[in-house]
Amino acid sequence: MKKLLTTTALSLALISAGCGKKGDTPATQKPYVRISSNEKVVATASSSFNLYVTSNTNWTVEAMGQWLHTDKTAGNGNMTVKVSCEASDVERRAGVVRLKAAGINPVDLIVTQTDRTFTNPIFNMPDPWVVKREDSYYICKAQGAGVNLARSGKLSQFGGTSSVWKCPTDAGAVKPWNVANVWAPELHYIDGTWYIYYTAGRPHAETNSYGTQRSGVLRAKTDNPQGAYDDMGMLYTGNEWQSGIVATAANTIYAIDLTVFKLNGQLYAVWSGQPTATDGSQRLYIATMSNPYTISSSRVEISKADQVWEKYSGSINEGPAILINEAKGKLFVVYSCNGSWTKQYRLGYLMLDMTKDPMVASNWTKSSNYVFWRCDDTSDRDGVNGVGHCSFTKSPDETEDWIFYHVKHRNDNTWESGRSAFIQKFTWKADGTPDFGTPVGWNEPVVIPSGE
Repeated sequence: MKKLLTTTALSLALISAGCGKKGDTPATQKPYVRISSNEKVVATASSSFNLYVTSNTNWTVEAMGQWLHTDKTAGNGNMTVKVSCEASDVERRAGVVRLKAAGINPVDLIVTQTDRTFTNPIFNMPDPWVVKREDSYYICKAQGAGVNLARSGKLSQFGGTSSVWKCPTDAGAVKPWNVANVWAPELHYIDGTWYIYYTAGRPHAETNSYGTQRSGVLRAKTDNPQGAYDDMGMLYTGNEWQSGIVATAANTIYAIDLTVFKLNGQLYAVWSGQPTATDGSQRLYIATMSNPYTISSSRVEISKADQVWEKYSGSINEGPAILINEAKGKLFVVYSCNGSWTKQYRLGYLMLDMTKDPMVASNWTKSSNYVFWRCDDTSDRDGVNGVGHCSFTKSPDETEDWIFYHVKHRNDNTWESGRSAFIQKFTWKADGTPDFGTPVGWNEPVVIPSGE
């Protein structure tokens, strides 16, 4: 699969519509022609789509394939080209739309027409989590005051979920810490046992806030991830760890979206927390773990919202997800920034050389800009209006990398209009960093994962 362009015309077009900024704009002294992506998938029925061209010079465009047509043969500067595709009776075929300009290499859009496609969204849920184990995919979601799981043999298709755990309830003077507001559960398979990491707290009405939210862990009682779980309790997420400490709401600090990873035999937890009980900003923290249900160090801050693209709405770093490039020796914490209720929600990453200590904050390098975002700016119909809180997996045959993320439906500043799960394939740059490309559109055809 060809590498997707990092700076896209679609992003630039959306910026001019008022959805945000894209930093590091290339200098305009040299001629350039860019397109929104270098790949497009279409169904076998006749169809058309718009190709967004960003340029500072004269250019020509040619459809190379008898079944492809463009409404222009030339243009100047930023323009939209309508590409039309004739219907097909074959399973798969490909063509090219080529743009040329003096002084630059040709820019190609590869158009694949196939009947082996699916469309997003694939599930109605925020904070989507997927994990692949042997030939099965499992998704994990918050459902009311509990956690639900679903299993599928296909990455692009899931059925209904079933409950695996419910929050405890108050019993007189006994008031558990985790009775409400279950958020962002994650299913992990660690050393032969299934664990679910989740966020919960006391009812919002008690304090008129979510300040009691903490992270906890469940451990499976059997080898079946869809079976019963034991609640292993709250995880310690404070600044004053000592051996044998028992985590409580009093000695910990707001902690959500906790995930785990193992590096060089050591298990680590990463989560989104607040600096103090009175500072509402959200930052990313890391700590060591002595086992999957016990944190064994005080927390270390590794990121805060300190870049322009992280601070369009609020001061938020959250939803950390681990992505590893073994071949290049790089580990990434891909995280969400800005308010999840806004169209500015997007992804950035922290990068670690895997030979270095993740507990040393200076060993992490932040991406120079956001790495995944789209804003259709729709208010009267569902579209892609901010993306975030992702997880990662492989195609069924293990040859492709896929990102699983949620999309905000409308451009309003609320969660009420809905969030849904999308998946799409991504690739890698030569330097070993992920190339997520541009989020696909609502109901846009996508080729099914390899081996499905």
